[in-house]
Amino acid sequence: MVMAKKRVCKRLAGVTVLELMIVLSIIGILLALLLPAVQVVQERARETVCKNNLHQLNLGIAHYFEIHKKLPPRPQTGQFGGWSIEVLPFIEQKNLGESIQIGSLLETATEMHLRQPRIMRCPNREILDKVADGQMHPAHYVLVPLNKRESYMVFESPLTVIAPWANGMEMSRGEFDHAVGPHHKGLFYASGFQQGVGMLLDGQPVQERIQNQ
Repeated sequence: MVMAKKRVCKRLAGVTVLELMIVLSIIGILLALLLPAVQVVQERARETVCKNNLHQLNLGIAHYFEIHKKLPPRPQTGQFGGWSIEVLPFIEQKNLGESIQIGSLLETATEMHLRQPRIMRCPNREILDKVADGQMHPAHYVLVPLNKRESYMVFESPLTVIAPWANGMEMSRGEFDHAVGPHHKGLFYASGFQQGVGMLLDGQPVQERIQNQ
């Protein structure tokens, strides 16, 4: 009698292959439902970082303008300079700025100068970047001077535009009419001397300006 009870207990405690398959199927379905949600959260987190970068760069350039009464000078091709270098002291990158000699050739860049500071990196663009060893990383943000350089906007760099970050990339507003960006094919932008960040798609704003918290 005791032996029979032990056999029944063992049978009840076991798990059949069918039951295991059902459990695994349920787990698979739950993971399939959860994965898109996780991807959406990650994408929004990257977008938040990018918008905050634009907000801080906008403030830095505005601060530079207030002090110098003009925008940073246009860069010389192949040289360190332009807005991306001139603005460094105004975005808490003074040490990096002091380590760079404006006018020196980009080809002489040291390892520490090949990659831009984190505040100048768009997380989505970083995923797409394919930079060889010893090559300078591309600019993720560009300056758009307006009204004879009396005002400006800051845009993400279009995916088709590859330029060294330390050369202060500048573009005209019209060049963004059909530009493709890293966020749902759109580009985030900030208008000089104004708060908030907007998105541009096919040359048109596609959402209300989002105030930074």
